Amino acid sequence: MNCCTECFESPYLKDIINRAKIVGNCSYCGSKEINTYNPRELSLIFQNILDLYIRDDDDGVTIEEVLDLEFQKKIFSLKVTEKRKELLKDIVSDDLERYDYLFNVKILLKCLTREEHLASVFPLQTAWSEFDNEIKTINRFHLQNILDLEKLKILLSRYKKPISNGKVFFRGRISPMEGFQISEMYNPPPIKTKAGRANPTGISYLYLSDKIKTTLYETRASLYDFVSIGEFRLKKNITVINLKGDDYDPILLAENEELEEFLKYKPFAQSLESELSKPIRKEDKELDYIPTQYLCEFIKSIGYDGVEYRSSLCDDGYNIAIFNPELFECIKVSLHTINKIEFDHNIVKS
Repeated sequence: MNCCTECFESPYLKDIINRAKIVGNCSYCGSKEINTYNPRELSLIFQNILDLYIRDDDDGVTIEEVLDLEFQKKIFSLKVTEKRKELLKDIVSDDLERYDYLFNVKILLKCLTREEHLASVFPLQTAWSEFDNEIKTINRFHLQNILDLEKLKILLSRYKKPISNGKVFFRGRISPMEGFQISEMYNPPPIKTKAGRANPTGISYLYLSDKIKTTLYETRASLYDFVSIGEFRLKKNITVINLKGDDYDPILLAENEELEEFLKYKPFAQSLESELSKPIRKEDKELDYIPTQYLCEFIKSIGYDGVEYRSSLCDDGYNIAIFNPELFECIKVSLHTINKIEFDHNIVKS
């Protein structure tokens, strides 16, 4: 029985299989004439994942649900969905007596049950909530509820993401019919800079989006508006903090014995990201941005170039706030018009 590169989404696993250079047919996803691998030789890596779980009939879920909820599309590919449990069993078959129960009961991460682990996460979460309230409504510059910045620094380092020279992002502005020139597409000067999710008043960051669709949503353009969209190209390699939490390889983290720490603090990181991704409404006040401005300023102070976060307006898009706008150059501008707008809604009161 052999697995193959098409069985997995993990780049780390794909690389291991490709380097072996054993061409054959896959027993799990059915791919032909492809680089294959004996699944049992992956056992040690997967043991580092399975060892993180214990039986919990009350709050636990099945191992298939764990793979969906915790590692969706990050370990196994869709091609092997029907056989992933079988493949996982075959991977740890030499130690199946040790792990077999995990395949037949509900399981839960140990770090969600151990008191010593909870004790390390909850204080950070609680401290952020207290800090959020104080900096908005009680003290602005001399705070009593001080965050553990060293712990926050370590946490954020797990979400660092390199972006290579030449990467392209987009920025849009509602414009007159003739559109804007390249020189008019950059971030505003400090004197005209209003408070945003990441920047305080008077400190100008460059807000960019991953694609044109996201950019059009972020401009909040109305029907028949004209929107100028600048294409911004990165001039050098940079490192940002990716609070979307989607660009990680659980296999690589497991190999380096870092997966448990990552999963332990993941809910807190998600709460930070949700603050940045919160939809902006007309009634929002500048006070609402202060905690995330503080967070971004801290990220800038420890040497990172920006922050990535999900778009609240475009489901499959994301934005990036760049602290030093000179890292990018606008290489061209295109003019768009809004032909159609669709609304999705929920009844909140009737």
